Parts: sequence; structure tokens; C-alpha cells
Amino acid sequence: MAPRTATLVLSGGGAKGAFQVGAERVLREDSGYRWDRVFGVSVGALNATLIGQGEQRRLLDVWRSIREKDVHRRFSWFGVGLRIALLKRRGLHDNRPLRTTLERHAAGRPFEIPVHVGRVSLVTGNYELVRENEPGFLDAVWHSATMPVIWEPVGEHAWVDGGIRNVTPLGDALKHEPGEIVVIECDTGRLDASDPPGNIFEAARRSLSEVAINEIMHNDVREFVRINELVKQAEAAGVVLRNPDGTPLRHCPITIVKPEEQLGDTLDFSSAMIEHRIRAGETAARKAVATDCASR
Repeated sequence: MAPRTATLVLSGGGAKGAFQVGAERVLREDSGYRWDRVFGVSVGALNATLIGQGEQRRLLDVWRSIREKDVHRRFSWFGVGLRIALLKRRGLHDNRPLRTTLERHAAGRPFEIPVHVGRVSLVTGNYELVRENEPGFLDAVWHSATMPVIWEPVGEHAWVDGGIRNVTPLGDALKHEPGEIVVIECDTGRLDASDPPGNIFEAARRSLSEVAINEIMHNDVREFVRINELVKQAEAAGVVLRNPDGTPLRHCPITIVKPEEQLGDTLDFSSAMIEHRIRAGETAARKAVATDCASR
């Protein structure tokens, strides 16, 4: 099969990021995709790092062996109260174990393709994109995966999850004029009903990762697809649509891979659920490619 070059865009989604690993494997091994760049935020930043290093096998092993203790340290509600009231902590739990896990699996390995990850400063409110060849890149990956409120913002800039501003970094990818884009999301686009949150931790997780960020992500993708289709129609009619700065808009082929069913709790790192998400990613990728081929 002839290689098919594309830019890969990986969304956020916490532990549901295992879905991306299964999907990426099928796209690369079965459909011949080769990535010229990878963009990621939140868990997408973590996955993008090892994909950019050509370490997909290692990435799969990491997901299959990861445990909650490798990601964060939970505290009792008494411990949470002490952290907030006495220690002036700004997060319910401690995700420094995630930084250690990232160091163990990604530090010191060369990159085969460019990787871009996004993070947000709660001091300035600005979104910042960091490349793999910049100092402190692994720190930026950790920052990108730090969910505010649930985990403590990092450093004097109070860095947090890039997904609160840019869940699916399509705009970042388009600036590099890709020939084709593949987006792997971790949510269906639907927001299913759930039981009322039982505590502040569940309320924070539901509000941020399952409601607000979900809506940002799907609005982002829907808007891109809408404009992309308008550009395609205009090109067919001999009309050039332009950005506000006068530069022409260009149609870019896009394949979107997302699950058909909800993939459980954002912080559920149980082995059975991780494996289920990997398999769901493989199935969704095969279906997305078949649909894409049928429409061309």
C-alpha cells in the first residue's frame, strides 16, 4: 500500500486517550498513513509525544500497563481539606506522578517528526503551542495534560490543560498548510445523562472534562468541517474565499475518527476499560477509512 501522508491531530479525553492508540495503529499499519506532523492537547499531547518519537509499540505498552497511581495521587476528603485550607493548594489531587511517568517513557529519545502540544496559562489566559525541539518540552506536555481544579496548575504561569481553550488543535495544524488532516477524538459528540455528582470531585470532572471541554471540542470540529465544505464548493465554482487578512482559504481533506459509544469515566484507568477503548479505536478507524474511501 502506498504511503498516505497526513497531519495527525489528537484531542483531549483523559484515560479515554487509549482510544487514540488503537485508532492510530490501524490508520498507520492497515491504511498506510504516515504522519508529517502531530498536534495534541491534554492526553493527546502525551500520545503525540511517543508517536512523534516513532515509539508506538512503547505507547501501547504504556497504556496497557498504566495504573491510576502512575497518573495521580488521590487524597481523602480530609486530606483534600488540609491541602486547600492549610497548604493553599489549588487542586484537589496531585498529578506529579504523571510527570514522572512521562519522564520514564519519553525523556532522552529523539523525535522522528515534529510534535506540537498546547497549554494554557491561567495567569495570562493565553494558549501557547510548544514544539518538540524547544527547551522544557516534556514539561509542556505535562502542563497540557493538567486538568484545572482536579489537579494543581503548574508553576508561576499556572499552566493547565490546553484543552480548555483548544480541545482539538485544528487551527494550529492548518497554519502549516497540510495536504490532509486526520483527527482522532475521544468522545462521541453526544453528552449522555449521568447520575447527579456525588461530591465536588465528581462535579468538577463532569463540568470540565465531560461538559465544557466536550462542547468546545465538537464546536471546533463542526466549524472546521462547515467552513472546509464551503471552501470546496467555492473552489468548484471558481470562487476564492479569503481569511480576514486576505490570504486564500484552501480546502483540506479531513478524516475524523471518533467512538460510536461513550468510553466511560475520564479517570478510569482499569485494565479492562483501557483494553476496551483500544479495541474501540481500532474499530472506529476502520469504519472511518471505509466511509472516507466510499465518499471519494
